[in-house]
Amino acid sequence: MPTHGQTGLVIPVPAADALLASVGDRYPGTVREGLPAHVSLLYPFVVAAELDERVTTALNELFVEQLPIAVDFVECYRRGGFVALRPDPSDWLDELISKTRRRWPDVVPYEGVYGDVEPHLTVALRCSAETAVRIEQEVSAELPIWAELCEAWLLVFEGRWTLRGRFEFGDSAAS
Repeated sequence: MPTHGQTGLVIPVPAADALLASVGDRYPGTVREGLPAHVSLLYPFVVAAELDERVTTALNELFVEQLPIAVDFVECYRRGGFVALRPDPSDWLDELISKTRRRWPDVVPYEGVYGDVEPHLTVALRCSAETAVRIEQEVSAELPIWAELCEAWLLVFEGRWTLRGRFEFGDSAAS
């Protein structure tokens, strides 16, 4: 559970929102509430109190060079009570995640709990192994999902997740 002032840097995947809503309806409590379908770039990101013009400028610089890319989510996998989709291709996401981490080397992804994490879209978490198997089977039957990833979002947790900034790939202005 996030704490007040925590932030995250994510790439939204609207094409998968309906899938996550469907899983959440069938398996209450397994899908993160208040967040769209997304691939995490860096979570947690810098604390909200440190978000300033320098951070916004750095994010603009990072994403202005990133071109939108089409990906397919063709594989669903699980580990224990965690179910996720793997993007294909993932090499450009690996590179973007690496660039983000190099830009903020003091920010430890997932606070070091999971080590190196491959790019993924979380479908469900904190569920029983049996439920994870059912979710994986049901979701696999609904694949593939095609998506164009074209922006990053800066989110802040203030009792709920709120959008603090949008950074379009290939666009020098954040909204």
